[in-house]
Amino acid sequence: MSSITTDRIYLGIAERLMERIASGELRPGNRIPSVRECAMVEGVTPNTVANAHAFLRDMGVIRPERGMGSVVEASGAEMCRTFIRERFVRDELPVLKRRIRLLGMPHEELLRLLDGPCNAGGK
Repeated sequence: MSSITTDRIYLGIAERLMERIASGELRPGNRIPSVRECAMVEGVTPNTVANAHAFLRDMGVIRPERGMGSVVEASGAEMCRTFIRERFVRDELPVLKRRIRLLGMPHEELLRLLDGPCNAGGK
């Protein structure tokens, strides 16, 4: 497996944990899933998950807690929201804008769709 593929995998795991933290599912002081637990759920090697945990530690989102594993820092949710927002604006929003232009969607329709209920089928 190339290092680019490995990077995408561990960054994806880190981002899924960040989403859980940003949403409040994992709160400050809560223990995050251990490397072993997360590796089983994600179907990856423990080393890949360890890289995701290290990434979150380096960001200051989690910290090791003696006897507990890693826990969410007090400012973890805000840090996660900032990171996710920056990635959204940089990576996802340009794609969304291109699609909207391609489809010729009027702003009013887009706003109506954004304000309405979400449904998986888009119907």
